[in-house]
Amino acid sequence: MDVIKHKNFWVILAADFILLGLAYFMAYWLRFDGQASGEFMHLFYLTIVPCLVIKVGAFSFFDLYRGMWRYAGIKDLVNIAKASVAGSLAFVVYLAMLHHFSGIPRSVLMIDCLMTVILIGGLRLAIRIYYQHGPDFFDEIHFLRKQHVKSRRVLILGTGLLAERLLREINDDSDRLMQVVGFIEPASHHCGMKIHGVPILGDLDELRRLVDFYKVQELLIADPSIVSSVIEDLIEKSAELKLVIKLVPSLNERLNSGALAQLRAIRVEDLLNREPVTLDMELVRGEIEGKCVMISGAAGSIGSEIARQVIKFGPRDLVLVDNAETPLYHIDLELGDITTSASVWPCIGDVRSRRSLERIFKRFRPDVVYHAAAYKHVPMMERAPLDAVQNNVMGTYKMASLACKYKVNKFVMISTDKAVRPTSVMGATKRIAEMVVQSLAGGATRFAVVRFGNVLGSNGSVVPLFEQQIAAGGPVTVTHPEVTRYFMTIPEAVTLVLQAGAICKGGELFLLDMGKPVKIADLAHKMIRLSGKVPDEDIQIEFVGLRPGEKLYEELLIESERVVDTAFDKIKICNSSRAIEDEELYGYLEKFRLLIDGGADQDSCRGLLKMMVPGCHMAAIGKSEVIKKAWEVRGVGCDS
Repeated sequence: MDVIKHKNFWVILAADFILLGLAYFMAYWLRFDGQASGEFMHLFYLTIVPCLVIKVGAFSFFDLYRGMWRYAGIKDLVNIAKASVAGSLAFVVYLAMLHHFSGIPRSVLMIDCLMTVILIGGLRLAIRIYYQHGPDFFDEIHFLRKQHVKSRRVLILGTGLLAERLLREINDDSDRLMQVVGFIEPASHHCGMKIHGVPILGDLDELRRLVDFYKVQELLIADPSIVSSVIEDLIEKSAELKLVIKLVPSLNERLNSGALAQLRAIRVEDLLNREPVTLDMELVRGEIEGKCVMISGAAGSIGSEIARQVIKFGPRDLVLVDNAETPLYHIDLELGDITTSASVWPCIGDVRSRRSLERIFKRFRPDVVYHAAAYKHVPMMERAPLDAVQNNVMGTYKMASLACKYKVNKFVMISTDKAVRPTSVMGATKRIAEMVVQSLAGGATRFAVVRFGNVLGSNGSVVPLFEQQIAAGGPVTVTHPEVTRYFMTIPEAVTLVLQAGAICKGGELFLLDMGKPVKIADLAHKMIRLSGKVPDEDIQIEFVGLRPGEKLYEELLIESERVVDTAFDKIKICNSSRAIEDEELYGYLEKFRLLIDGGADQDSCRGLLKMMVPGCHMAAIGKSEVIKKAWEVRGVGCDS
């Protein structure tokens, strides 16, 4: 056995021999009140060696010498009890075979078994106490407890399993960076009771008194059932109480480490009050495993998260397409650190160039395509409508038509709520891109569109902007006091995209359940409080007015569209009639191509977008004669 090579094995073995001998001797001593006769002492000396050998053999059989006793727990103590009983029974069999059994009182054998459990178990427990508490062992005795100068005084919110585990990890931390003064509950059910010697002090209504009395510096939320409204209320109080609030993360975040190691600050997404997204792993795996998956816009916020999640399902090849070299290099490096059999292929490619895309399609011949490449910033696209059309509309058409040509099995396009009754160039181009993808449905390639709202933390989104403004001391700029947006986390959105792609049959427009819209002004207040500041005192909030193309509120449905449920609560299918026929749609695409090639003025492009998208409310639409003039320059009439 390799275990006998370890020096601790011989120490433990020697200790066991001594303790087993002591247990056997104490059994005689206790049975005869310390006055055993010479006859019984003769039996003791006659049987002591076989007793020790048999019991050590039983301990070895039950693997007691393979454990790391610094981590001894209940299961180890149960194992010691089993080994002790088994050893005692084997010793009885030995005595019966040698006819000594009738001479030894049965009570001696019972006491010996009990003393064996106490002494051997006590040794293992002492080893654990030594390693996990060391010189601070007596700190566990309340009146001898020392104050750790460097320790932060903390309260734990919650009294369940997660809270108990967090307390154990804090106590086991050799650096003793935290000192738990007590527990509190959302509602007082166990006040006055203790967990591992630490008292349950009360409920949230007493938080202010407890913080003042115990000089608490941090509150650790370790109750998975805590709702976001309670967290918001705690954040409201935190600045006044000078209290740092941290959250013990979800199960998925804790899989690879303990609760203490994963303590983190509360994030904005913790306040959204959204149910966790569940994924049909096998259904998604069946769509991806062993196949070639291509992602356009793979270096962006959504595209890179699609790559992170797709690679977990075991694709044969993962083709990452983007025209941004440095971000593409970074996501390639990140995926390279993941242990997987998938081959990752970063490809510099531009959806505006058919030749660039065709080289990639021809080389890899993907089975599944996720099209996430798009220009998305509303104010910038207002200044460059031709570029928005070239990238979002023509780029989607080139991607989708190549998917048909190279017999891609499934093509999923990422869309946005800004495509609904658009008031911006970006929204209008995404709506037309939806039309293009849906027009190609019905062939060998199954096309689908997934429409959702804003994602927290994406490049250029409001959350990183607010974080920068808060870090700079303000002001935090909000466009309008009543402006609202739908929000979803990036991983949550991508999880639903993969699920929607897995269930698509072809031609669907999927809507993701975005929950309730969030008022941006409220989001600004929450983020300021999360930073430990007071809104409009430490950090000012300024309202700067809606930017060109921006809506006061976003929608997910056009009035004529109907919603059909799917097997997944957060995924709906939007059924709508065709806004324009395919022949007319492709006529418009040709006009866009002519506009782009001819370098027409921006108003002509805006006018064409307005004509194509019913319900479009863009400002500064070009006049019809301007558009007509653009066609006449190219020799094309308005009706062509």
